[in-house]
Amino acid sequence: MRKGRKVIAGMAAAAGVLLLLTVPQTAENSGRTQDADPLTQEKKLAGLNGIISGMSVIQMNNQKTNLLGNSFERVLVSQIRSETNGASELDMGEEAAETLSQLDDISSQLAGATGMSDTDYETLLAIVEAEAGGEDLKGRIMVANVIFNRVRSDQFPDNVTDVVWQTSGGSPQFSPTADGRIHTVGISETTREAVNRAIDGEDLSQGALFFMAEDQAEEKNADWFKENLKFLFQHGVHSFYTYAG
Repeated sequence: MRKGRKVIAGMAAAAGVLLLLTVPQTAENSGRTQDADPLTQEKKLAGLNGIISGMSVIQMNNQKTNLLGNSFERVLVSQIRSETNGASELDMGEEAAETLSQLDDISSQLAGATGMSDTDYETLLAIVEAEAGGEDLKGRIMVANVIFNRVRSDQFPDNVTDVVWQTSGGSPQFSPTADGRIHTVGISETTREAVNRAIDGEDLSQGALFFMAEDQAEEKNADWFKENLKFLFQHGVHSFYTYAG
């Protein structure tokens, strides 16, 4: 999957469905290609609510649907099934392929503006899964938020990959990079949704730059957090902190 679709999967997904299913052919737009200006296309995407709007159609129709694939594919499949009311066959054809290709190009442009590379995205997915794979959706969003807060802070590196792999005094900042778990986790759909929502701007972190699962931390590390940082809140197994003062 290309970088753009991964980075803004929620937003591009909903936009893709609307373009595919609800844009009528008129005298003005028939036989003419879409405006290729990414800023114009970005405006068309504004205001959409990611995968929520797509899934609500199925819920309102009370239809039983077997969801599959990533967030983008789930919305697309769900919207199509609701619009066709259970039709046994569906030929998406060249129009759908062209629409998806256009969205892919738009998404790549928008993703470039975030400064995230493919490596950044995959690293973020892996660290959120490794650190918070047992937490709920909010807990995973918060861990992603902490990574982004560090990227924005002058006290840490300025990209996701370097933040995740940073060491201080020879010690890794995130334990999954030390014990290898970051390389072995399988990315769940909940983690992918959490990361995409964090990328889209959802922030529940209250500015946290650190988090700790105290019952799993070494005593000396837990003491350092309590003595040197400002406690903000706890969610699930993690306590979240920022710099004191």
